[in-house]
Parts: sequence; C-alpha cells; structure tokens
Amino acid sequence: MKIIKFFIGLIFIVILVPIVATMVPTGPVKFMTVTGSSMEPTITSSDIIVVDTTKTQPVVGDIVSYYHTFEENQRFIVTHRIVGVEIGGYRTKGDAYTKADGYIVTPEDVIGVMYFKIPYLGELVHFAGTSKGLLLLVIFPALTLIVHELREIIRLIER
Repeated sequence: MKIIKFFIGLIFIVILVPIVATMVPTGPVKFMTVTGSSMEPTITSSDIIVVDTTKTQPVVGDIVSYYHTFEENQRFIVTHRIVGVEIGGYRTKGDAYTKADGYIVTPEDVIGVMYFKIPYLGELVHFAGTSKGLLLLVIFPALTLIVHELREIIRLIER
C-alpha cells in the first residue's frame, strides 16, 4: 500500500507542478505554454518555456516574450526572436517566418527573455485545460486517493 501511495503522490507531483507553474505568477521566472507555430522548429506548441523576467535589456538573437495588442484591443503574449534594436524598441520575428513583424516592441511590453524550454510538457498542460484532462489528471486521481484513504480509515476502525 505504501508503494501505491508513493506512486499516486509522484503522479500528482509530475502532473500538477507544471500545470500550476504555468498558471501562477512565480516572481522572476515565469513558466509559459506556447500556443502557436511561429517559432517552430525552435519552440513548438508542445513545449513550455521558462522566461527570465529580470533580464531587462535583451539583445539581438534573444527570444523574448512580450505583450502585443492585435486588432480590436485583443492583447496577447507573443514569443519571438529579436532581430533588431531600433529607436523606441525591438524588431522581432518568428523563426518560422521570413519577414520581421510589422511593429516595434517597446521595452515596457517585454515580459522577459526565454531562459530554456521544457519539451513536450506543454501537451500535458494543454490537455489539462480540457474537461477530459481535468477529469483524468485531477478528479480521477483525487477520487482514487480519497477512496484509498477511506479504506484505510475503515480498516483501522474495524480493528
């Protein structure tokens, strides 16, 4: 039974830590999921990236995450590579594209510089955001743990 508890706990840690890390602000380091393909093959939608928010002066070649407002005031986080430094900000480009973005990223909009990526973990986070993912990755393991603990309590009471 201790082995079962250990593995259930391990599964909770392996599954929940990355999910929570992408949802909770974490100070100087942010964990972010990737949703697009503009940075492929460097970063894919199955990756999680770790962004260093303390690096305030990125240079050409750095991959940065920043806020960008698209049409109709839709503000998104974009992650692209810096290809130029200009007056007022940075010129960026997705690795999958041949041309630079048609706008300048201001220093105020920069969230941080990508520190490293965790391959494939983004798939798990994306799946956890679905109703099936919530059921399989959170509710089912929680119910399993509750049933197991109830059995232990009943067993102790019967003694």
